[in-house]
Amino acid sequence: MDQDTSKPSPNLLRIIRDLADYQFGKGVGEKLFPEDCRIEVSKRTGRPRYVYHGEKLLATIRYPDNLLALSLEGAERLRKILGEDAPRVIVRKSAVEKILKGLNPTARDLLSCSPNLRPGDEVIIEDVDGGIIAIGRAVVSSQTMRELREGVIVKIRKVLKT
Repeated sequence: MDQDTSKPSPNLLRIIRDLADYQFGKGVGEKLFPEDCRIEVSKRTGRPRYVYHGEKLLATIRYPDNLLALSLEGAERLRKILGEDAPRVIVRKSAVEKILKGLNPTARDLLSCSPNLRPGDEVIIEDVDGGIIAIGRAVVSSQTMRELREGVIVKIRKVLKT
């Protein structure tokens, strides 16, 4: 079970923001996680586990690598903060329906991607119009995504409900 801390301690919020800065770039943490965020701490480990803004989940801290797994809400906030520099994969129109059903995008679905993606990176999956359709983790680097002819490029974690 997780305990609820209504107002995060400055140390917990700093840790979460530092994780975001490390993962997405300097200065992102403060914009992604405002002062009024609520952080749930695991009773078992005593470590931060979930980050909420109001009632909306923004991120979960993945263990054992201590990186952030964004929710769709968190992905939308990150996209607004970073704009075109957000870690993203843009898929063809023909792939959108498949992804909305929960299937992972393959190399054939790729239209374009951020230039510096690495395996394991959080990735926002967008349609050609820039709408967020899913969030997941990159399976291969951006260079490999562009070179592959087939195979999964992103493992989907959460899909936009239609």
